[in-house]
Amino acid sequence: WVAAAEAVPRPAAAVARRAIVGSVTMTPLPDRVEVRIPVARRVPFQVDENDRAVRLTLYGATGDINWLRYGAADSLVAVASWSQRAGDEVELEFRLTEPVWGYRTRWEGNDLLLDLRRPPPIDRARPLAGRLVVIDPGHPPVGSTGPTGLVEAEANLAVARALQPMLESAGAAVLATRTDANPLELWPRVRFADSVNADLLVSIHNNALPDGVNPFTNSGSSVFYFHPRSAALARAVQAGLVRELGLRDLGISRADLALARPTWMPAILVEGLHLMLPEHEAALRQPEGQRRYAAAVFAGIRDFFQGRR
Repeated sequence: WVAAAEAVPRPAAAVARRAIVGSVTMTPLPDRVEVRIPVARRVPFQVDENDRAVRLTLYGATGDINWLRYGAADSLVAVASWSQRAGDEVELEFRLTEPVWGYRTRWEGNDLLLDLRRPPPIDRARPLAGRLVVIDPGHPPVGSTGPTGLVEAEANLAVARALQPMLESAGAAVLATRTDANPLELWPRVRFADSVNADLLVSIHNNALPDGVNPFTNSGSSVFYFHPRSAALARAVQAGLVRELGLRDLGISRADLALARPTWMPAILVEGLHLMLPEHEAALRQPEGQRRYAAAVFAGIRDFFQGRR
């Protein structure tokens, strides 16, 4: 919707003709399948996913797709199809042989490129071996504050520092979005995880509640995700939190959060404790409390990878 005061009538303006979508080419690469979709001009599009399929919808477009070329023999894309879903909507669907791990889109001239990421190889005996995990110690700026002044950014960083050696001892490579108290905005964190081809992104947080909500009866552990592919990771980490910390199980939730929205890898945001509660703040001040929070997240990540094969 656009405010009427911001719209300028142009009676003679021509309505743009629908863009023609041409034949599609898929190119298998070691870490992904690159899908090239030629379009007469750049148009709006949307990507949706379910467990084993990625669907791309182009708006203001008409399909003239004679071929869907799969390229060399490959095991990731089982079936590709297209349809003229509405008069000006072209839908492409890619059904995969494995669960969706991630995707990327970008324009190259007027060709829309869709990268379908291959799931990483996982060793059942050492499921974290060779995996790259990005840990995001949430905040600063902002964040919650405990009753005696412990700020969330400090608590999150302490938990992240405890988690890193656990992951590394299991064979994972670990990178952190920040390693000190300097503020870092949301989008640089997301771009960093994408730029290093992380296998997972895990954002560490500790919660607070708004005025008027009783923290003694509404606190607990919870994990947030956005894309369907991240739900299994959220469940595994939530189970680890409940086992290790023994707090109320607030479950997992789908939430439109920046650190849960990256498309290239599964990503979650973890709210392990409620910093506003005195006993939770006290635990987060102590190495043992930090270690237990980190151990819970580690167990969830390990179980997630182990369950993928």
